[in-house]
Amino acid sequence: MWGKTRVRLTFVSLVAVVSLGAAACSNGDDTGNGSGGDGDRPKVAALFTQFVDQGNWDPAGYAAYQAMCDKYDFDCTYVEEASYEQAPALLRGYGDDGYDMVITHSSGYAAAIEEIAPDYPDTEFVLFSYASDTKGLDNYSAWSMDWDQVGYMLGVVGALASDAPVVGVVAGEQIPSTVATVDLIKRGVAEVEPDTKVAVSWVGSWTDAAKAKELALKEINDGAGFVIPVADTAGAGVQQAADEGGALTLGEYLDQSTEYPNSLVTSYIVDMQGAFDEIGKAFTDGSLDGQIVQMSAETGDLTFTPFKHVDPSLEDDVNAVLQKLADGSLSLS
Repeated sequence: MWGKTRVRLTFVSLVAVVSLGAAACSNGDDTGNGSGGDGDRPKVAALFTQFVDQGNWDPAGYAAYQAMCDKYDFDCTYVEEASYEQAPALLRGYGDDGYDMVITHSSGYAAAIEEIAPDYPDTEFVLFSYASDTKGLDNYSAWSMDWDQVGYMLGVVGALASDAPVVGVVAGEQIPSTVATVDLIKRGVAEVEPDTKVAVSWVGSWTDAAKAKELALKEINDGAGFVIPVADTAGAGVQQAADEGGALTLGEYLDQSTEYPNSLVTSYIVDMQGAFDEIGKAFTDGSLDGQIVQMSAETGDLTFTPFKHVDPSLEDDVNAVLQKLADGSLSLS
């Protein structure tokens, strides 16, 4: 079984942390495939933007990462609170230490991979979230969610569930995948309820739940009947604001219905478990090869948990739109 040790990183400690095996995790079995790990086990590392037991994005990703490492018998390490600015030093450290694969759990790490991967051709670098290009690098692969579809569906849910002509959005940092999601939320709202307005606020952080709550409360006070969090850990502030302000909201990545029973209509689920399993298999088979694996409604990677606090027909309406994305009868291009 894995043992989890949390390490809070500072820039000056990055090299030391990597060399010491930051946040080391092991499944305790010395058999397996690959080279350079504990015995013959592959050495694999992951970077997470926040703590793996707080919020929703990184806990969901960490659970999938842990399952991958257990199944494929990898010798695994991870780092929490790995900022985008720190990422190049972390990736270089893992390359210097002979790691076989490094997985990054955000599209915000793309620039760091593009910078570092060419210097370490024997290390596989994998990005999970969104990527449109891996720069022709054979050792840089990506599992890329169609965040356009996610955003569109969030807009559909918000527009149909809101009892007011305003849907609020509180987003974290303006990285490409998040900007795309917000743009498609607006489109989803407009196509379902053309007279409904969308109010967007940016937290500028993935962790500042207090600011997210403040922004969401303002949106609610300004007339939003439904508020959409696109802010990872900070999204808890949005959900708290909905609970306190009498609005509705939704969960991200995990079923959060028990956390916010008074306001949460549904949670959307991105199939991280399936994606990380595919990453582990591709690495084991030697078939990563710089590919971009597309994740979408068509591949079954976007689903919703059962709906609450709304008319049952709304869930059917939402799933009907999702099915149109899945079967190709609705295209967002």
